[in-house]
Amino acid sequence: MNQSNSLREALENDEVVYGARASTFSPTVIEVYGTLGVDFVWLDFEHMGPSPYDSRVFEDLTRAAEAGGTELFVRLPSGDPPLIRKVLDAGVRNLLIPRVDSAEEARTAVEATRFVYDGAPGERGKASGRSSNWGAASDYVATEDQSVCLGVMIEKTTAVDDLEAILDVPKLGFVFIGPSDLSVQMGHPEDKNHPEVVAQIDSIREACLEADVPVGGIRTDPERIAEAEAQGYQILRIGGDLGSIKRTLGPRLTAVRGDD
Repeated sequence: MNQSNSLREALENDEVVYGARASTFSPTVIEVYGTLGVDFVWLDFEHMGPSPYDSRVFEDLTRAAEAGGTELFVRLPSGDPPLIRKVLDAGVRNLLIPRVDSAEEARTAVEATRFVYDGAPGERGKASGRSSNWGAASDYVATEDQSVCLGVMIEKTTAVDDLEAILDVPKLGFVFIGPSDLSVQMGHPEDKNHPEVVAQIDSIREACLEADVPVGGIRTDPERIAEAEAQGYQILRIGGDLGSIKRTLGPRLTAVRGDD
């Protein structure tokens, strides 16, 4: 398997990456995304899909990503170190940890991705999974540490309170802002456009830019995508399979059937 990570390389080169969600978890959809030029495929194991503890589920997914020339972007249900190690050993390179509360929690997750971390031994273990057995680099440990990328979602007020320390965690790959859960936490459920929520999101984004930590968000309208880029966002999820099917086939069926 390919032991590089084009997403991490792009972020380190201050480039913008565009991704799409695969709610179907279909290898075919992942491969099609890649052939379209999508930089990463968002797989949400927090709220849906098969168990991320079953590493066999990633075999077809990682192969499809490699065939299509894209990267998997896996949101896990938690930052549990054994889970992080298992998913990395299955060949995934980019992980997103939701609902973090503190810098300590973020550091524990990042440390689980590294053999060497912050000048000392990390918490990643040498394994015989897909990342090691299929095309392993001659310097496996160093290559793995150079390719993995873990970020955290800032979507809780506790994380906002500890944001400066979170952004200071060594080797933190990125921050992804979660406006929906943040709106609930701030007492404005589902009102992502509430002035207080918008102001908090802007504050998080500015803190990330100041700390030189790549920041991500969700935008689907081309004008809003361009606006987000101008604001400094480097990771943008711009759509998904289910939404695309609805937007394409819904109006088409209405047109051919003459429905009101």
